[in-house]
Amino acid sequence: MQHRHTPLRPTLIALVFSILFSPLWAPNATGAPQPTAKATLKARPDPFKIDSKPPLRGYISRTAPPVEEDLLRAPMIAQMADVIGTIKPRSFSTLRRALSRTPIDPAAFTDSSLIGFLHMHRKDIHTTLQIHTLDETDLALRSTTSPEHTWRISKLAFKRLGINITPNAPLPILPDAQSFELPIPYTQSRTILDRKTVRARIKHNYPPLTRSLNEETFRVRMPADYNPDFPAGVLVWISPSPDGRIPAVFEPIADKHGFIIIGIDNNGNKRQITDRLQNHFDSIETLASHFRIDRKRIYLTGVSGGGKCSSILLLAFPDLFAGAVPIVGLSTYHKAPTGDPGKYWPAGLGKPAGKWMNILKSRRIAAITGSIDFNQPEMSVRTTQLKRDGIDIRLDIIEGMGHTFPGADQFAEALDWADEPRRDTMVADFKLAKELLASYIADHTDSPPTTPAARNTLIKITTLAPWTEPSVHAAKLLGFE
Repeated sequence: MQHRHTPLRPTLIALVFSILFSPLWAPNATGAPQPTAKATLKARPDPFKIDSKPPLRGYISRTAPPVEEDLLRAPMIAQMADVIGTIKPRSFSTLRRALSRTPIDPAAFTDSSLIGFLHMHRKDIHTTLQIHTLDETDLALRSTTSPEHTWRISKLAFKRLGINITPNAPLPILPDAQSFELPIPYTQSRTILDRKTVRARIKHNYPPLTRSLNEETFRVRMPADYNPDFPAGVLVWISPSPDGRIPAVFEPIADKHGFIIIGIDNNGNKRQITDRLQNHFDSIETLASHFRIDRKRIYLTGVSGGGKCSSILLLAFPDLFAGAVPIVGLSTYHKAPTGDPGKYWPAGLGKPAGKWMNILKSRRIAAITGSIDFNQPEMSVRTTQLKRDGIDIRLDIIEGMGHTFPGADQFAEALDWADEPRRDTMVADFKLAKELLASYIADHTDSPPTTPAARNTLIKITTLAPWTEPSVHAAKLLGFE
C-alpha cells in the first residue's frame, strides 16, 4: 500500500516561516523599529549574584553596615556586630531554589517588618538585601539599591542552613531561681540531624526527625556564684527516663567549675533516637541565646541509655563537644565481642572520618561503671577498643556499684579529669591575652590599630580569651563596645 504525501499549501508555509523567522522588532507606521512584546520582557534579576557571579562569602546580621572578613572569623566580635549566621558560597543555590514568584504587596515593607540584612561579598564588591518578615512561612528580600526589586523566599531555606531568622524581640525574662525551665520560644541549632548529616557523621540508619521544637521542655541549673560576664561551661545531662530534672550528684562539681547544666523532659530511652539527640543540640543553642557559654567547654553525661547517647554524640561530633562522662552505658563504633563465640554487642555508630578522628583524639572520655553493673563487661571491652585507636579514655569501675548513679565525689573526679585540658588551655590563653594587650598598649598607647599587624593582635586577643577583661578592651579598640 502506498502513502501519498499532500504538499503544504502556500499560505500554511508562509505562516510557519513568519512564526519561525519573525524579528524581535517590527517597523511601526513611520518605518522605525518597534519592540515586540518578547523584546520588552526583562530578565528577572538573581538576588544571589554579584556582577552575574555567585558571592564568595555571605552573612546575615541585624544591622546594615558590613563587617570586615577578619572580624567575622572572631566569634566574640561577630556576636558584638549582631551577626546571626554565615553562608557558604555553595549554600546560595539552596536559597535560590527557595525563591517564590508569588507577588509581594508593597505595603508589606515597613520599619517593623525589617528583621535583618543579608550581606554578600565578591572581592571588593559588597551588596546588601533587606530581610523582612511576611508571614509564618515566608520572608521577603529587598534590594537596598533598587527597592523595586523584591523576592519572596521560604523561611525553611535559612533553617536548612542552620540560621533562624526571627524578629529581634526581647528575650523572655528568666525566673529568679537557680533551677528553672527555659522559656519558649526555643532556638534551633545549626546542627540538624537530617539525612545528610546522619549519613556523614553517625553512619547509621536513623529515622527522620519528627520533633516539634517548641513542644519540648528544657531544664536548666545555674552554678553557684554565676558570673554573667564570663562564658560558662555547659554540662549536658541525658536522662534515661522522661524526668529531665538535674540530679543533685552533678551539683558540687558544677558549682566548683562554673558549669550550667541542661536537661530535657520526655527525652529518655523510649524517645526516637534522632529526635532525642537533636533536642540536645537545640537545648545548647537555646541556652546560648540567654547566656554566654564557652563553646569549647561543653561536656556530655548520661546514665544507662543516656550514657550511650553521650558517647555517640561525642564520637560523632568531637568538634562540638569537649568530652564525655558516660555512666553505666557506653556505645562505640566497634562490634564488641561478648566473650561467646561469634556474638557481639553491636556498634552504635560508624567510625568517624579521618578529620573527626583526629579531633576526637584530643578529647577525654571518663566512663563510669560498677563492679556489679550488668553493662560493666561491655564497657570494659569498648574501653579497650577505643584505647587501641588512640582515644584518651578511662573507665572507673566502682566496687559494689550496680546499674545506678555514682557518688558526687566519684562523678566530680571523672569530670574534673575530662575538663583538665580545657582548664589548662584557658589559663594559658588568658595569660597570653593579657601579655599581648600589655605589649600592644606599650607600642600603640591606648589607641585604635593603624597597621594590619596591630589589628591582628587585637583580634587574636578576642579569640584567645573571649569576654574576659583583655578581650573586651581589645574589642573596644577595634570599635566594638
